[in-house]
Amino acid sequence: MSSILLALPSKGRLYEQMNKFFESSGIILKRSGGQRTYSGFIKGIEKIEIIYLSASEISSELLKGNIHMGITGIDLIEEGKTTASKEVILLSRLGFGKANVVIAVPDHWIDVENIRDLSEVSSEFRSYNNRRMRVATKFSNITRNFFQRNGINNYRLVDSAGATEGAPAAGTSEIIVDITETGQTIEANNLKVLEDGVMLKSEVCIFSSANDIWKDIDLKPVEKFLRIISARSEALGNAELFFDYTKEDKDLEINLFREFNSSFVNGSPNIGESVSLITPISMVPSCTYYLTSRGYGPVRTNRPEFIYNQESNSWNLLKNSINCI
Repeated sequence: MSSILLALPSKGRLYEQMNKFFESSGIILKRSGGQRTYSGFIKGIEKIEIIYLSASEISSELLKGNIHMGITGIDLIEEGKTTASKEVILLSRLGFGKANVVIAVPDHWIDVENIRDLSEVSSEFRSYNNRRMRVATKFSNITRNFFQRNGINNYRLVDSAGATEGAPAAGTSEIIVDITETGQTIEANNLKVLEDGVMLKSEVCIFSSANDIWKDIDLKPVEKFLRIISARSEALGNAELFFDYTKEDKDLEINLFREFNSSFVNGSPNIGESVSLITPISMVPSCTYYLTSRGYGPVRTNRPEFIYNQESNSWNLLKNSINCI
């Protein structure tokens, strides 16, 4: 049977973050023939062949259906899609490389706070200036699709070869669409992100192709790999809360799920049991306050290294996509 082709970032910050994630997952990557080569393998998991490419090349090869799996950003996948693209499945979010593709306008546009304002201004701009409003960006497909969904037609895309946030000051555009982690560089260039101007929330994920490239592939190695990845990525985003279930509360379980997206590890608790609750990290303060206010406590917290579920979402996504081919 053929090997599974897994494309990984070859250099830069993304490469370093990926290595850190794999090391924390207990996955050991090895290069074939030395550190300068662009191929490799995973120690202890056979039949997965690694190829090192740039993040943009990985998205391109996935969309062409030339590789089985790859690690890259959501923004690159979305930007690279065309009518000829093959289907690509997002298997698991890895919890790093988070950034937003946003619309930003000059600070002095005091009457433009949201997309609706921008739509009105773009029409007025064309009437007054006898030309369309220019939008500097490296994300032409994402921008075009977003503007179409929001009814914005009076604009012209300007390819941004350099620092996109400097285009309005340089006089080459009126507004920008750019990717940012914190928004600080945008603010430093006297621009502001619209209130509803987040076009895409991106982060680094593992994707798979969904085509006949999977024909005659032994899936056991990829199942093992994806179960490890899923367990580690889920643990990164969650905490485990421990407390004693000292009194009955028939609404507790459903309220914890609805309000805090939290679930008991061993199902519905019984009085007198010591229980554990998996909770998103962002919800820990409010969830612990809720529990103590209901008379439970002390509530102890822990950060798990891995969370293995009976069913692996990423493995099920891949398996189901292959079965549909």
